[in-house]
Amino acid sequence: MATATLGFNDAVLLISLGYSCVDLLLEWETFNDCQHPIHQWLLVSYASVISFRLMHVIGSRSSQQDLTLESAANTGADFLLNLRHKGAMPRLLASFTWLLALPFFALWTFIGTKWLYDVVQNTPQCMPSEVQMWFSGFWLALCYVWIIIHVALGVVAFILERRVRRAEGNIMAVTDSDTLARWGQIGRLAGFRDLEGPSSTGLTPEEIHNLPMMTATPSDVERDSDTCECSICINAFEEGEKLRCLPGCGHTFHRTCIDLWLLRSTDCPLCKRNVRGDGAK
Repeated sequence: MATATLGFNDAVLLISLGYSCVDLLLEWETFNDCQHPIHQWLLVSYASVISFRLMHVIGSRSSQQDLTLESAANTGADFLLNLRHKGAMPRLLASFTWLLALPFFALWTFIGTKWLYDVVQNTPQCMPSEVQMWFSGFWLALCYVWIIIHVALGVVAFILERRVRRAEGNIMAVTDSDTLARWGQIGRLAGFRDLEGPSSTGLTPEEIHNLPMMTATPSDVERDSDTCECSICINAFEEGEKLRCLPGCGHTFHRTCIDLWLLRSTDCPLCKRNVRGDGAK
């Protein structure tokens, strides 16, 4: 995956494409006899690839300003995968890449395929040399590789965004006024890195709602009781609060605490016993 800084590979890319552009301009008049302006296609294609790389570097660097140092180290790999950039610049560049730049480059590559095929079949003598013809074909193949890689990245980004939205929906399904009072606004995730493991590791909201719930009584809040405190928020139970006693192990927690936990894990936070009764780990 490309990094967020310009490196040796970028220098090789810029020098190679720069040389190709100069060579193309020096032989510009020779291409006039071609059936299609293949030289124009090559020049625009070179410029597009350079622009893509520059947008990626700028977008990655600008998005680092909204991240912690640990998260910023992964920004280069995340830039095109994350559809929820906070900053205006990375959000604009990512949207431009997916909605305009990639479709344009794909269409331009398809046009170049047709043009190059017609030139090879009908006016091959217009090419400055056989090396130029072979290089054009090689460059066309690289363009398709680039498109396939970015289409794959787009599919992964779409899948991750669906997972984020599903996770947000699950959080909202178990959130009520008591949850907001205890934890504040928690239904909005910053991005796919807020996801914890596969989406199927926790209980569904329906399964959570079906777990037994009770209201804290005076006996539950006695200070000398072994069960007077929620081990998730480390706060004592108060009379009238909604509690859940997990089946199997019998450990009790605030409903607003354990519901959010169970969205991520099917295990009891204390004893790690599976809530579904699949056996202890």
